Formats: sequence, C-alpha cells, structure tokens
Amino acid sequence: MERLITLGFSPHRIETLPLAEKLMKEHDIIILEEPYNELFFSFLENKISLETYVENNDFWFPNFVKRASLILKNLYNQGKKIFQIEPYLERVLLIQNKLAEGQTPEEILQDSKLKEVYHIENRAIGKLLDYYKTSLENNFSKIIEAVKVFSKADAERFRLRDKLRAKAILKILPERGKVYVEAGTIHIYLKKLLHIYLGKQWKIRHKFLLENYFKPLTGKSWIFPPGELLTLRYILKRKEDPQAENLLAARSLIYIKIIPKEELVPSEKELFPHANKELKAIQMVNKLSFNECATLYRELFFIKDPDKAKKVVENFLKHRKINP
Repeated sequence: MERLITLGFSPHRIETLPLAEKLMKEHDIIILEEPYNELFFSFLENKISLETYVENNDFWFPNFVKRASLILKNLYNQGKKIFQIEPYLERVLLIQNKLAEGQTPEEILQDSKLKEVYHIENRAIGKLLDYYKTSLENNFSKIIEAVKVFSKADAERFRLRDKLRAKAILKILPERGKVYVEAGTIHIYLKKLLHIYLGKQWKIRHKFLLENYFKPLTGKSWIFPPGELLTLRYILKRKEDPQAENLLAARSLIYIKIIPKEELVPSEKELFPHANKELKAIQMVNKLSFNECATLYRELFFIKDPDKAKKVVENFLKHRKINP
C-alpha cells in the first residue's frame, strides 16, 4: 500500500465541491482545514441534524458548509476517516474565549502554546487597524506602505499557521495510506513544510481544484489575485523588490473594490461564477499602472457596490491614454 499525501488547493466556494468530492473519494483519510468542532462529528454520526450544526456555528460561508457537510457525511458513511486539523485557529478561538471570560493578556501569555499565536495574531490585527486608519488619509504612497506592512504581518501569521498544521498532520498519519489535505490556495508553504518534515517517506503532490477551468484560459493551474501574490512573496521570503511589491499592493486596493463578497451559487449557465468574476477582476487590475491605481483609488473610495466599482474601472481602461 502506498504512502500518498495530496494537497487540494482551493477556495471555499460551492463551485469547487464536486471537484473536491471526486478527489476525496480516491483517498482513505480526509483532513479538513478547520478547527475541531464536536458538533460536526455529531452530525456525521446522525446525532444532530445539518440545520442544528449550521445554526449553532457562525460560518462565513454557510451555503458552502451545508453542501460540503452532506458530501463529507456520505464519504464518512463509506468508511473514510475525517479529521479537522487547524491548530492555529483553534488557539485563536481559545484566546478569544479566555479574554471573554475575563482573563488578562498577561495570564494568557503564561501558556506556552498560546504565547506565540497571541503575539503574531495581535501584531497582524494591529497592522490591519493601522492600514484602516491610514486608508482615510490622502497619501497613496503612505497607504501602500501600510498595505505592505500588514501583508508582512499576515505572512508571519500564515507561516506559523502552516507550521502548526503540518506538525499536527504528522501526528495522525497512518503507517501507510492515501491522505487528502484540504488547503486554501495561499497555503503553498504547507506543502514545503510537509516535504521538509517527511523527506522521502511519503509521496507529496498537490492539485489546484480549479485547474481545468483556469488552464485553458490562462495556461496556469491557478491565478492569484495581487494581494495574495504580495503576501506569498513575504511568506516564501522572496528577495525584496519594492517596485513589484508597490504595484501588487496598489492593484490589490482596486481588486478588493471590484470583487463580490457574497456567496455565489453555480448554475447550468455558469458553473464557476466566482472563478469567472475573479479571473476577470485580476485581468482587469493587471492592466493598471501604479499611478492609475492611485487615481482609481480616490474615485472608488466611497463606492460600496462591486458592480459599480467595476464599471468605473472598465470605463477608465476604455478611455485612458495609450501611454499613461
């Protein structure tokens, strides 16, 4: 029996679920990218309903969770072993609960398991708040620096998150078998860590679940939006390139204005609604120079509707000068 780990890189979108299900069926063990939740296993074991499970949790993507849970229950009934492994987020939740119970930061820092997570999470949140404050100023260069500073703090958070998850995965690996690991697209570092920790003991491969959608259109398995590309540079500790980083940061500010935030449900006419919109948005912002992003940032600042913001950018690109 072989030793195989497959990392399935994918966003939490309904449109990816049929692709994930197909890949999961080929494995003995499924490792989900989420903190341990007792109610989830109660649902798998028919102790509670799907409605009870969803209603008693605060999910960012409830429709995704509902559909994913039904798929996972079917796989569980087929004998697949399912684990929820995301120790970083588990520790964040524990810290939040301790603070809600009245514990002080000093008391929490006495716990060696929570100390590093507390410091990194606190720093990332602080830098995000700094960015929000700076974004109100009329100084685009200063805003870009704030984006980069937050992105670096976020990268440290992702590095620790991947490190803790990789080590937790090692603890539950069987002697042999086929293991599927769910992972968000930004968690490239997780694969590198598994290679480091396991050496040649296991075959480690990866699959971008939307590869068959993106490759015919772009020639690539996945297209990262500018903000993720910036963060990945810092996660993977690429050589500093201020000009490239500034441009990615600038484009990310436009991208987040034109991309929809709500869950989109696939249809017969549009099987990949999120991927369609995200690819078009990425292609659009990748046409913009740094100075053009600065101009558009001011125009888009008070626009809340992504469709309206997108039309502004489309109109800008249509009427801009050939050599901006």
